[in-house]
Amino acid sequence: GVCLIDEFDKMNDRDRVSIHEAMEQQSISISKAGIVTTLQARCAVMAAANPIGGRYDTSYTFSENVDLTEPILSRFDILCVVKDTADPVADEALAKFVVANHCQSHPLADQADLDHMKKVEADLANTSSLSYVEKIPQDLLRKYIIYARDKVHPKLKQMDQDKVAKVYSELRRESMSTGSVPITVRHIESVLRMAEANAKMHLREFVSQDDINMAIRVTLEAFISTQKLGVQKQMSRTFSKYMSYKKDNNELLLYLLKNLAMETAVYMRNRYGSSEVRQVDIDEKDLLDKAREINVVNLQPFYASAIFKAHNFRYDATRKQIHQKL
Repeated sequence: GVCLIDEFDKMNDRDRVSIHEAMEQQSISISKAGIVTTLQARCAVMAAANPIGGRYDTSYTFSENVDLTEPILSRFDILCVVKDTADPVADEALAKFVVANHCQSHPLADQADLDHMKKVEADLANTSSLSYVEKIPQDLLRKYIIYARDKVHPKLKQMDQDKVAKVYSELRRESMSTGSVPITVRHIESVLRMAEANAKMHLREFVSQDDINMAIRVTLEAFISTQKLGVQKQMSRTFSKYMSYKKDNNELLLYLLKNLAMETAVYMRNRYGSSEVRQVDIDEKDLLDKAREINVVNLQPFYASAIFKAHNFRYDATRKQIHQKL
């Protein structure tokens, strides 16, 4: 099963001590009302915690942002930092979705409200970086997960141990030098568990090298997201050969382009003293310089993609510029 814990940072010290055994040994010892026993606690734990002060500060490390001890943090396979970043396109689509959902839920809602809700949902889906991926029906997905859990049990075979050892040593060195989340032997077990999970998702009997590479990429992305902003860029370049594995170029380019657009918008607001910026213009050369760092030299497929247009970007071939309406 899955154990979901909200407000994880609000747990008292007694509960935090109790959860250590459950997460490390997958068992819970009970001594109550004359009953002394040990119960199995084999399940996935997904916990959500709020940063200190209510906002995540990228100038601090993950440990400095969240009131959790290092022994507890080291017991999680993945640490994800979810930031509330300002994105005019996504924010507008989300606001329209909330309004449309409210209208649809009204007792006097008619067919026009339902049709409008479907249109808004489609527009919101187009703003996602996964808008081009074919959606799987929820009933089919539920059956697929049940089958994979019950019938598929991948085994480790012919694993590239040297690669895992090298990544672990590099991660540990970076962790010690930056003073961030500590890297322990548990993280090797985390990589193996994620590799097995990826193999199970593909209904494979054995863990392949693809599964190991994907697990390493996920581990690195999670680790780098917990670093300070300045350290993130340096580590992204250091581990770029691992992180680019099976990553869609359009998704990477969109991330780079949105960062350039945000920087340009901030510069225009500060220079002209106006809070409203209607359009930002980015030189193609700036995006191309960023793209070369991830070994991408041809931007034309990205310009023709649906994800590029869904985020209100337009390419001007004459002026060699990219425009975005805000």
